[in-house]
Amino acid sequence: MSSELLLEETLIKRSQQKKRTSPLNYKERLFVLTKSSLTYYDGRAEKKFRKYSIELSRIKCVEIVKNGGDPIPCQNKYPFQ
Repeated sequence: MSSELLLEETLIKRSQQKKRTSPLNYKERLFVLTKSSLTYYDGRAEKKFRKYSIELSRIKCVEIVKNGGDPIPCQNKYPFQ
């Protein structure tokens, strides 16, 4: 697998809301895209801690995050989950 860096950027990620009672949660995360994977980190670029990584070949679909008609509480209006 290739680990050639394509893009490294801070993006807005919405929590998965694993519990129905938990509030919607939006956080900035550092994302790193290579030819083979998308990885995101908790923390700043200089002190990053890997949270999750997914192989691009395993992605089956991508969908738009909707907030049930309520405004999305972040400056950039394109968060994802």
